Amino acid sequence: MTFDARPYLKELARGARGARDLTREQAATLFEAVFAGEVSGVALGSLLVALRVKGESLVELSGMMDALNRHVRPMRMPSHRALTCVIPSYNGSRKLPNLVPLLAMMIAREGVHVLVHGAAQEESRVGTLEILELLGHKPVTTIGEAEAALDGRQLAAAPVEVLSPDLATLLDVRLETGVRNSGHTLAKLLVPQGAHTSVCRLVAVTHPDFLKLMREYFAQAPSNAFLMRGVEGEPVVRLREPQPLEEVKADGTTMTHLISEGDLGYALPAREAEATAQWTREVLAGNIAAPVALARQASLVIDHCRRQGGAARAPLRLVSSQ
Repeated sequence: MTFDARPYLKELARGARGARDLTREQAATLFEAVFAGEVSGVALGSLLVALRVKGESLVELSGMMDALNRHVRPMRMPSHRALTCVIPSYNGSRKLPNLVPLLAMMIAREGVHVLVHGAAQEESRVGTLEILELLGHKPVTTIGEAEAALDGRQLAAAPVEVLSPDLATLLDVRLETGVRNSGHTLAKLLVPQGAHTSVCRLVAVTHPDFLKLMREYFAQAPSNAFLMRGVEGEPVVRLREPQPLEEVKADGTTMTHLISEGDLGYALPAREAEATAQWTREVLAGNIAAPVALARQASLVIDHCRRQGGAARAPLRLVSSQ
């Protein structure tokens, strides 16, 4: 069955100034068809490029998420008094070493379960799942494996197709068009079906307009999250200059933390996966001091997950609340 996307394209594909936003219901109907595989070929490419030129509105993003939620698999979250930390990682590193694996493992070793999900679509970038595999966290292939990894090792590394094969298909359109699409925005918000109240998301964006959009999204759909301008699009703080980190709670309250701790002289490893993995091992073993700003970020996330999950605060072994 083929969905007729032409009425929607007539609204969206009018250029940056002439395009009109869809309603929430229209966006949900359209993306339900996209995820069901009923929009393909030229129509799908045209739709995604039109949205990229126009930019998703808050109402459209909400409708897209309504559709996506029906195409995400459920996962049992660990029975634990701390929230599970969900880290979307879809950019990888292009110039700098990828610090997401270290952040994830710093959080997990303090008793907060961590679910990392992502995809690697650029051979020139070093992906998080690649480094985690070198560190002994092999990417899972099923929801059951992800649940077992969370229960047994505190951390699960899940390719996006494990959580949502239909979203993975949408992301793969990038391989044909050469540019990111709305699927990458949705991936930043992806959590297992039914898990919204038991997780805290780390949401990183590259451009200020997307940060504004994410603020608006969490204002109308409050849930536990941290929002930030990412390093090369990944949810880790800058190490050598002040970094605001916006904390969002499920009751809708927000707080901005300015991570001013830094180390101008900190020696980072080479960007390659093996070098980054070996450096990460040394930091976790205590042979190399953790970057101060990253330790501060981990401390904030751990504290949030414990407090919002109802757990009493316990001393941190690796990170400090400063």
